[in-house]
Amino acid sequence: MAFVGKLCDMRAMFHTQALLGIYTYLSNACTKGSCEFERILSDEQTIQLDSGAFAIEQSYHLKDLSKAFYETHRNYVDLQLVVQGEEIFSIAAASDCAIKDPYNAQKDLITYHPPKHSSTLHLSAGMLAVFFPYDVHSGGLGAESLGIKPVYKSVVKVPVDLLAPRF
Repeated sequence: MAFVGKLCDMRAMFHTQALLGIYTYLSNACTKGSCEFERILSDEQTIQLDSGAFAIEQSYHLKDLSKAFYETHRNYVDLQLVVQGEEIFSIAAASDCAIKDPYNAQKDLITYHPPKHSSTLHLSAGMLAVFFPYDVHSGGLGAESLGIKPVYKSVVKVPVDLLAPRF
């Protein structure tokens, strides 16, 4: 049940005090000239945020779908914000995927073989994708269609208790 959209249209998702600081960080990251925006364009680093969340600020060049790395996480919800550039994600339900490497608690990571059926998302600057523990995802794709261009982004890891819906 991944959520995808413009960050500004997803403001209501950040309805608690704990999430408001995360929204402020993400909003600043999209604002040209802000220290967050400039830092993301110039350096890769990890930033501690409120309530146990942290942001991995990074840039990389897009890769072909054949090099996709499919993953999920148990303890964190991934909020992937494109700050500059664009990229394609391949997504699938974990229940439809075969596990490649079982859960690694130290990395909070499960990896998967490429799914037989998946959907694609095209994210551009200012767009946010939210991936829950059951959303297999692979980002940084698009070299064949978007060219070999860098994407600048922030991946915010939010403790699952703060954001995951309960069913």
